[in-house]
Amino acid sequence: MDEKTPICADLDQIRTIVKVSGTLVNETPLRIGKGKEQSFVDPSDNPLLTQDGRPVIPGSSLKGLMRSLAESYVKTLNDPKYSKVCDLDDNSCESCTSDAFCIPCVLFGFKDISARVFVMDSVALENEFRISQRTMVTLSRVFGGQTPKRLYTLDMVEPGAKFRFEMIVYNLDLVNGEREEWKIRSVEVMKYLIRLLTTEGAFIGSRKSTGLGLVKLTGVKVKLYKAPNLTEGK
Repeated sequence: MDEKTPICADLDQIRTIVKVSGTLVNETPLRIGKGKEQSFVDPSDNPLLTQDGRPVIPGSSLKGLMRSLAESYVKTLNDPKYSKVCDLDDNSCESCTSDAFCIPCVLFGFKDISARVFVMDSVALENEFRISQRTMVTLSRVFGGQTPKRLYTLDMVEPGAKFRFEMIVYNLDLVNGEREEWKIRSVEVMKYLIRLLTTEGAFIGSRKSTGLGLVKLTGVKVKLYKAPNLTEGK
């Protein structure tokens, strides 16, 4: 490993694969739109993002949500070595050095290191969702009331919809008595994210500040796959 290679760049060999699966359920109305468009078919001014006619939560949105939560978490650690968070617009930031580690970069990738966490699109299960329309108003910032003739409609996924969730994580485990502290800390952050999603949930999509988009992860299953020559105690 040369001097420019990050310490935590270990993905040249896949030693373990962890697969996390479950079901995302929205506790409040959910809206992930595909943008305003003029359509003679869709009755809504702002239709939902769908796949084969079913609402979908993009994997990129879920990954972005998890990264944001991970960044907020590591900032509370008050540990100079593991509280580092790289600015994604800063090309000079190094994800892993002997002095500091950006755990969100270790998990979700950066310009100098590959991601080890892959999140799939979460598509609503067939017959497990209901879409409704809401008529919204535009408020006047001058008068504080409704602006005349400025009504519009939005599609919403009603609470209780179920979305298939799948996430794959490479080389992030503690088999064989792993003692690398950066990896131990990375596992702790992943456990925190899963625990948060399964207990309190998190907001995703648009209009989060008005209570929309609270989702929780249910029925979590975790499977560990190890390389054939990787045995306990070896």
